[in-house]
Amino acid sequence: MKRIEDIENLELDELESAALEQDVTVPTGLEDRIKASLAAKAMAESEPRKAPARWLPYAAIAVAASLAAVAIVPRSNANKLTDTFDDPYLAYAQVEATFQRISDKMAAGVDLAAKAGETADKTVEIINKVIE
Repeated sequence: MKRIEDIENLELDELESAALEQDVTVPTGLEDRIKASLAAKAMAESEPRKAPARWLPYAAIAVAASLAAVAIVPRSNANKLTDTFDDPYLAYAQVEATFQRISDKMAAGVDLAAKAGETADKTVEIINKVIE
């Protein structure tokens, strides 16, 4: 019996001749299984068939709808900027009125928050008295 180191140092021709000298029985059906495995591997590696493009009709409909929308929608002068007020004094008065409304709403919100803060403070005092 040879050692592993001796076997590893053998040349390919020597390994082949040693393999041919030994009498080894091949299992029945091995050749068929090998052929089947190789055929399955070849099928797996082959390029898969491309599925028909099912999205193509939908893309055509989308393009047609886009073209119809562009053709039907009339061109407007939406890009042209216009002023809402001709008189700057009226515009300023409108801005002041808007800011006053905002201020009134903010004041009401601040008052409500202050009342909520007072209620929260009273609740904290009650809890602290109960804990002590």
